Amino acid sequence: MRVLFVTCGLTYGGAERIIEALALDLKQEGHEVEVAATTRDGPIGVALRARGIAVHVLGLRSALDLRIPFRLAALEARFQPQIVHSHLAVADITSAAASGCAVGWRVLGRLKGRRGQPPSPRGPIRLTTVHNPGLELSPFKRMLWQRALGRMRRIIAVSEAVRTSPALAPWPDVEVQRPSLVDVLEPEPIPSRRDAARAALDVGPLDYLVLGVGRLTPIKGYDVLAQAAALMKSTKRRRIMVVGGGPEAERLRSMGLELLGPREDAASLLGAADVVACPSRSEGFPQVPLLAYARRVPVVASAVGGLAETVQDGVTGLLVPPNDPEAFAAALDRVADEPNLAKSMGTAAHAWLLGANLTRAAMTRQTRETYEGLINPVGSRDDRWI
Repeated sequence: MRVLFVTCGLTYGGAERIIEALALDLKQEGHEVEVAATTRDGPIGVALRARGIAVHVLGLRSALDLRIPFRLAALEARFQPQIVHSHLAVADITSAAASGCAVGWRVLGRLKGRRGQPPSPRGPIRLTTVHNPGLELSPFKRMLWQRALGRMRRIIAVSEAVRTSPALAPWPDVEVQRPSLVDVLEPEPIPSRRDAARAALDVGPLDYLVLGVGRLTPIKGYDVLAQAAALMKSTKRRRIMVVGGGPEAERLRSMGLELLGPREDAASLLGAADVVACPSRSEGFPQVPLLAYARRVPVVASAVGGLAETVQDGVTGLLVPPNDPEAFAAALDRVADEPNLAKSMGTAAHAWLLGANLTRAAMTRQTRETYEGLINPVGSRDDRWI
């Protein structure tokens, strides 16, 4: 198959990491993969190029930059993908608009095939994975996004919370596919890895480390974490750290959080934590809890969106109401002061993850099967694309 992923930027983020994983895995299986970013390049783009995947930055300057759909259509004309898989709203808008610019694609498609395979005269199959309900979008972008979703052959939601959100209400046949970046589930804890991760952060053996990973934007709620830290009553020496970057950095630093910036090793650093904090105001299906579970670390999280589907209250972690620093502080204190509970939740979290089969390999297999089903629907005898 030939697959073109379309996203917004290639900096560190959950959706971007998922695209990176899928692109690399599909290439490893022998498929042809390229990636287009509407706005900016970043470390994920660098990593993909280093592994032999072509990355294209389209250079979007504003929501009304009409050059970008034509650039994407030109890229499609050259690469002739069978699948165009967009992630995030602006990428959806660009992909849908490119379909209207693709007369040249279809003309070229009729004239010649690529590497001996005749392309579809209708152009590529477009689908999207919706990672969040779009609460951060302006009304104008939300309107464009809704129109773009109507042009997709398939809409995939990352959680039940996203599937049932108002943004996807017009499409009752949305499918839920829960992504995962978990590579390996170790059968037993490896203390040396935890020690190394804590040493990398200069965290002592008696320190109580609360760690968050994510974009420093209002919707991620790290201001709630900062307020909660000030309200904690535990006598343990606590360290409150957050991995990630964003516009809220200076404000959060002034509120007392230790900010580590964006880091390639964010997943492994989760193993250093005594508890992972997810204070978001909205979430689709965050990867941070899954990556924490893989390292047997419990999670304290807001009871919103996909977090409420991932964290089993009192079993794999603790859920608290969103925007409630007092409740968040009490939950962090409980994990700090009840080490047996913390250990049992970490063990249960690892077992839950194993039973749910939420792994990177499962995500790639499900995605590939989705593509194959779209290219060759049930009953079709045309297998030339696979």
